[in-house]
Amino acid sequence: MKRKLLIAVPLLALVVLVAWMLRPKRENQGEAFVSEKVAPLLSGIAQVREQVGMLHYGERVDVLAKRNDYAKVRTNAGAVGWVDSRQLMEPALWQRSIKLLDQTRGMPVQARGRTKVSTNLRVQPGRTEPRLYQFARNVPVEIVGRSTADWVQASDERDNSNEPQGTKKEDWFLVRGVATRPPGDSSTRAEPVNTTQPGDQTVPIAGWVVARFIEMDLPDPVREGAASANIRPVAWFELNRVSDPSGDKPQYLLAAARGPEGQACDFTTLRVYTWYAKKDRYETAFIENRLCGQLPIRLGTGPKDEPEFRFHVIDWNKQERVYRLIQTVVRRVREPGETSGKHGSAKMTR
Repeated sequence: MKRKLLIAVPLLALVVLVAWMLRPKRENQGEAFVSEKVAPLLSGIAQVREQVGMLHYGERVDVLAKRNDYAKVRTNAGAVGWVDSRQLMEPALWQRSIKLLDQTRGMPVQARGRTKVSTNLRVQPGRTEPRLYQFARNVPVEIVGRSTADWVQASDERDNSNEPQGTKKEDWFLVRGVATRPPGDSSTRAEPVNTTQPGDQTVPIAGWVVARFIEMDLPDPVREGAASANIRPVAWFELNRVSDPSGDKPQYLLAAARGPEGQACDFTTLRVYTWYAKKDRYETAFIENRLCGQLPIRLGTGPKDEPEFRFHVIDWNKQERVYRLIQTVVRRVREPGETSGKHGSAKMTR
């Protein structure tokens, strides 16, 4: 009996070991999310390979293996293939992107514009910060905030601007945009809100971009006024519309800055452009300089439905300033007991 046991026990152990070694393997090194608009899914990483599918921004995949610059992944639909690792985002970074998008949802739009070149969207201001996405050229974005960062040449982007490369600091904009998907493709985190191309579905996205890579969609009166005053637009708004025989004319507020990028103030000057019907042209009705304003600027209405705008200044108490447009005159609304000092000039110029 003992002899049989001595033979049976090792034999049973050997069978168990072989079964364990031959078990179906389900490798899983974690999950990842696609960080590009489209990412080809390949049959292999050899020179001779074929495309077996296409991944899209925000799509979740299981990472099965990694080799050189590629990752073997399995999609939620069960497709398996290889994808460039640089087109994937780690779960921690994906969660940061969701948090950033949620943070910007309630922020008022300060300006609208389009990308001048292919532009990296980053999780924080700075060219060495993790990249969330890359916008193509001429993609519309909404600007909701501003910050600064040290200028550093990043390995994954090329700065083709005419700005001096030795600039110590540069401006960054916090923007909202969309990443698109083919028709019928469902988003993993948000419902489509609009379309950028016929049939495209959109996934909201937010992050930081180099400010000078954005061309603002300025109305002509604002663009001309900023150019003649040699100021750099940061934010602009339509305050109201006034009647005119040729049709209603919008009146505008511009917040801008003078001098180089990297200043602590989001904007240093304000302009209001109103329509002068008698001369059939826009006039600079209000100028305020020597400001250190902080975004966001918020619009509202006064007791008689007059347009109002308000913002905080960067000082020891972060004072809020409120201004009201009455016809073509802008007045600062002061709290009881607030001292009256020098402020904007009501000035009519071309």
